[in-house]
Amino acid sequence: MSASSRAAPVGRSRTAPFPGIIAHLAGPDPDGGHEKAFHIATVEQGMDASAYFEQAGFPALAERSGGLCSFWLGANLALYQSINDPLVNDSDLAPSINANADLFGSFMGALDIDDPTRAGRRAVVERVLGSAKFINAMEAEASQIIGEYLAKVEGRELPMDEFALNLTAYVDSLVPGVLDFRNVPLTDYLDSDQYGRIARSFFEIASEVISKLSPEAIKDADLIVDFTRDVLLSNFASIATAPSSNMIKGQFTQYGYAFSPEAIGRLSRSQLKELGTIIVATYDTTALSLLWSMAYIETTPRQRDRLIAALAGKEDASHVASALALEAVRLGGSNPTALWRQTKHPVTIRHSGIVVELPAGTMIWLDRRHANRDAHSFPCPHAFDARNIEQITRNAVGNTTSTLARNRYEINSFSMINADRNPRKCPGRLFAVRLQALALIEIYRRYDVVTSDIDTSLAKHSAMPRPRRPGTIILHAKAG
Repeated sequence: MSASSRAAPVGRSRTAPFPGIIAHLAGPDPDGGHEKAFHIATVEQGMDASAYFEQAGFPALAERSGGLCSFWLGANLALYQSINDPLVNDSDLAPSINANADLFGSFMGALDIDDPTRAGRRAVVERVLGSAKFINAMEAEASQIIGEYLAKVEGRELPMDEFALNLTAYVDSLVPGVLDFRNVPLTDYLDSDQYGRIARSFFEIASEVISKLSPEAIKDADLIVDFTRDVLLSNFASIATAPSSNMIKGQFTQYGYAFSPEAIGRLSRSQLKELGTIIVATYDTTALSLLWSMAYIETTPRQRDRLIAALAGKEDASHVASALALEAVRLGGSNPTALWRQTKHPVTIRHSGIVVELPAGTMIWLDRRHANRDAHSFPCPHAFDARNIEQITRNAVGNTTSTLARNRYEINSFSMINADRNPRKCPGRLFAVRLQALALIEIYRRYDVVTSDIDTSLAKHSAMPRPRRPGTIILHAKAG
C-alpha cells in the first residue's frame, strides 16, 4: 500500500494531524496539548521525560501503532518514537543542540551538518577518542593510571558517584594524548569552590534545558568560559609538551592559532565554550556510565560473579567487562531518558506503507529509555545482563564494540535521536566504553569491593539519569 498524507490544518483545538495513519495522543489541554502537563511533571515534580511519557500512555499507544504517535506541545507538532529505528536523515534536522546552543558556543553539535568547519572540529576528537589504534595503544598506560587512583582511595568509604566521577576525571586528565592536564588535573577543579559547580553540573544544566524544555535552568552556565581559560593556563606546560594527538592543541589548530598563553588570551567566549564542552564531555558522561556499571554489577550477583570468574581465567575478561559496560549504557544511560530534534524543512517519512509529510518545525522525540528496552532486540530487556549485548553482537558481524558503529541503532545513548547512519553519533563513544571496561577490570582484579545502600531506580529532579541512591564503596586490596 502506498499513499501520502500531510498534516491536517490546525484550528484553535489541537487536532490529530495524521488521522487514520499515525496514532495521536491528545493532551489534557485542548489548546496546548501536553505542554503544561509536561512542564509540571518534569520541571516542578522532577520527573524525567520518559517517565512523563510512560505515565501519559505514550509507549502503549505507540507500540500498537508501529512505534510512533503524534502529540502537541503547545503550538509545536511532535512525534513520539518508542523504537530506535531512524526516521529521517540528519540533513533534515536542525543541529542536535539547537535549543541550548548558546551554552556550547561553536561546539560541533551546534553546527549544521553541512557547515564546512564541522568535519574538522569533529575530527579533532574522533581521531583520538574514536580511534581503535589510539585506544589500543593507550590501554596499558590507562590501566596503570587507573591503578594509581585506586591505590589512593583504598580503604576509604566513598560515595560511589564521587568515586566514579573522580576516577574518570583523573584518568582522562593524565592519559597521554587526550587532554594532558598533568599540572592541575580535573579532580582539583571538581573540588574547587570557584569551579566545582560548573565542572560537575554543566551537562546537567544543558540537559535540563533541552530534555525538560526548561530554558530557565541556565544559571551560572557562563562560568564554563572562566573554567576553561583557567584549565588551559594552569596546564599550559603539560599541554605544550603533549603528544601530537592532544585534543586541545588540535582545536587550536582548527582556530588557526599556535598553542601559547597569548593564543589562550585571544580565544573568544564562543571558542572557550566549545573547548569547555569538549573537556567536560570527555569525563562527565563516561563517569555517569561507570557509576551505572558499578551500581548494576553490585546489585546483580550473577553478573558480578561472571566478571570475577572471567578475571580468574574462565572467560575473556575484556569481552565480559566491555559487554557489562555497554549493558549499563543500555539500561541506565548516560544522557537524558528522552530527547528531541526538530525538522528544519518539510520532511517525508514512511509509516505503515504510507508516505507522510511532516511540516518544518516538527519535534521528533525519541524515548531512549523505552527504546533501549525493546523486547524484539534484547532477550532480557528490563534486566542487567551481558547476554543482551551478546545477543545483538551475534545478530551482526563484529565484536562487542561493533555495536557502537554509526549504522547500529539497537542502543541509543550516543545520539540525541537516531538519524540515518547517525553522522552525529558521539565521536568519543569507543574511548568511553573502553575506559569503563579497563576500570572494571582493574577494580575487580585488584580489590574486594564492598558497597552498600544502592538504589538503581531513577533519581527525581535530575535531567541526567542517575541512580536514586548511588550508595557507597570501599576497596580492600586482595591478599597476595
